[in-house]
Amino acid sequence: MVRRTSHALAADDRPIRLPHTEFDGGEVRFLGEPVDPELVPASAAPLWHACDGTRPYRSWPPLERELIAGWHAAGLVVAAPPPRSSPSRALICLSPHPDDAQLALGGLLSRFGGRVVDVFSQETWTRRPYYRSRPALASRLLLEEERVACGVLGAELTVLGQVDAADRSAWREGYFLEPHDMDAARATEPELFERVTADLAVEVEGGPLVLVPLAVGGHVDHVLTRQAALELISRKVLEPERVAFYEDMPYSLFADAEAEAGRLAVGPGPTGLVPVLVPASEAAVRTKQEALWPYRLQVLEAVTRRIVRHGRQLGAPGWAERLWVLPESADAFGELASAAADEAAAAG
Repeated sequence: MVRRTSHALAADDRPIRLPHTEFDGGEVRFLGEPVDPELVPASAAPLWHACDGTRPYRSWPPLERELIAGWHAAGLVVAAPPPRSSPSRALICLSPHPDDAQLALGGLLSRFGGRVVDVFSQETWTRRPYYRSRPALASRLLLEEERVACGVLGAELTVLGQVDAADRSAWREGYFLEPHDMDAARATEPELFERVTADLAVEVEGGPLVLVPLAVGGHVDHVLTRQAALELISRKVLEPERVAFYEDMPYSLFADAEAEAGRLAVGPGPTGLVPVLVPASEAAVRTKQEALWPYRLQVLEAVTRRIVRHGRQLGAPGWAERLWVLPESADAFGELASAAADEAAAAG
């Protein structure tokens, strides 16, 4: 159970326990497997539950810090940095599922905060057999993972509760669409599309910048989320100058995000999306890595490592995530990228 991380807990980090640990009498299990009692003694349950992200690591006595450091090294807790000194930006990230916003934009969210809106948040799919046989537990833990990740990033969370495509009858034969067939998402489930559009109309009120999935890879829930945002633009509920599109992860590792951006039509005329790199400091990259670790039920560790490497390739010699912006929104998101670049440069 040794976690592959070179990051030790810093004095001001705030440990947050992962939700997959079960205390059952004298036995402790993590992800359904027994845990070495020397690592997590049953008597440590009160300390375990106290790791809720509200206390800095330095506030515990030495023996308790030693236990917590062992839990962090083993991947049982993650480290949230101290609260940011400046207020969160007025940002909303539309996340088709729990984990999508963090996989794509964890660096940006760690720097600016904001609010993640999970659309299709009722899901049960997991790659782990222990949880496949316990769908209710899996569903609860998938949302708990999301809450931990948002706690690490200092982002708020809104959950809309729509059902994941994997559990909807319309997509039993598969829920990935080819580029030429994207309209099938809306046409196949028109009532669901209208519900999602109505829900998102409420969430984007008030003038925040809105980050929308580009739907790279064609997952139907990503497509529906994007289509709902485009519908709000066409209805003049969402102003295009507030909108940017982000590259879905991990799909953008294997599919052509630039081609998807070139195909996207916003309004009747040519869109002309242009890329904007949002740099991140090494501290922000570390925070993103911490925020991705809780997703144990669906996300492979190898995938998160590839996402981090991809950010280094995009931002070389630094690190970055990429947005695609409309001409109307270039100034707003250019300013955001400039602020991120200044911080990354100041951090060295």
